[in-house]
This record gives sequence, structure tokens and C-alpha cells, in this order.
Amino acid sequence: MKEFLMHNTIETQKLAALVAQSVYPGLVITLTGDLGAGKTTFTQGFAQKLGVTARVKSPTFNIMNTYQSHQIPIYHFDAYRLEETGAEDQGFEDYIGTDGVTLIEWPQYMADLLPNNRLDITLSRGVTDDERLIKVTGLGQAAAIEDKLWHLT
Repeated sequence: MKEFLMHNTIETQKLAALVAQSVYPGLVITLTGDLGAGKTTFTQGFAQKLGVTARVKSPTFNIMNTYQSHQIPIYHFDAYRLEETGAEDQGFEDYIGTDGVTLIEWPQYMADLLPNNRLDITLSRGVTDDERLIKVTGLGQAAAIEDKLWHLT
């Protein structure tokens, strides 16, 4: 696990851009944190680095938004509304781990669909309103991304 202390939104998005440099088709990135912890902010920096020009927002009511980057599709899930129903039998497995990169906010509500190879990112508030502590853990093949962050930061 690698930990980063980000002092503002710009730093959070820069870290996300560093992660985006190492994506590959099928990569799943989970984003865990309380409301307002920076999950969507991270996704915005990630998508921008990959060339997405559309407005990136949390897909709370849609559950999933798709963005086309210069390289691969980005599937952005917000599973918060799946707390009661779960994610099984809703067709989400057609996107997770396929031709694009998948970012999942509130991954605990899609736990049955998460692959063993993934990048887990946990965001929490710091001491000040703008600070975020971000923990990155690579599992399986995605561990190489965590290792690469050690050298890029």
C-alpha cells in the first residue's frame, strides 16, 4: 500500500493523472471513501488525463456513465444506490474488466463483481477541509501500478 497526502483538489487530480498513465483494458479501480472524500474529483483528473473533454460527474442516479477517452472507454460506476438491491443480474458484469477501464465508487455494493486483479483507492479527509489522504493498493496484475507510483511521486 502506498499513501499520499494531497493538500488540495489539484494535487488529487494530479495523482489521478499519474494513475491514468498506467491503465490498460480490463483494469478495475475501486474508489472508497465517505461522501465528499474526493472520489469524483479523482475520476475527473483521471478522465482528463486520458483526453475526456465531457463533463465528468458522479453517476449517482444513472449508476454508470461511459466516457470515451483517446485510448479506451472509461466506465464510471457509482454503486451507492445499490446498497439495498445489490449489483447482481443488472448487466454490470458486461462492463467490468472488459475493453475499458472501470472506476467504481462505493465498491462495497458491487463486491461480488470485483475481480481479484484491481487497484483499490481509499480517500479520506485530512486535517484541513482541502486535504485528502489517499491510499493505493494494487492487487494481482494491478500491483505494478502501485509500484510505478513509488517512482513517479
